Amino acid sequence: MIIDNNVLAISKCMFQERKNWKFVTDEQKESFFFIFNRYFSKQYTYLAQLLNDKTTDKVAGMDLWFYFMEGKPYPKWFWSKSEKSKDDSLFTEKEVNSLLNKFDIKQEELDLLIKYHLDDVKEELKYIKDGEKGNK
Repeated sequence: MIIDNNVLAISKCMFQERKNWKFVTDEQKESFFFIFNRYFSKQYTYLAQLLNDKTTDKVAGMDLWFYFMEGKPYPKWFWSKSEKSKDDSLFTEKEVNSLLNKFDIKQEELDLLIKYHLDDVKEELKYIKDGEKGNK
């Protein structure tokens, strides 16, 4: 059996048709290792970083990911693109929730404040964090 030389075919062998993994060639594993390691880094950052070295045996790396995923459900997050807007990346979810609760405002209002008064929002967030530290 010959596995098509594309990311989708290789991923199908890794996640769904696992019995066909033996037909994935070493050349395919070598050429697709970087892509798979990058996708796995979304969920398994630490493990992907351990394999992220130019001297890593890419064939062994792909086999490691294959066996690591054994018994795990299909990773729905694997193909999804991360949805980050520039405003959301400035603050953690906890910080955003803290601001929304403290000022009793909606997300749209906070987005406007961030857009036009970013320094003030950062200052208020620092004030809130300092207040929380003082209460502990």
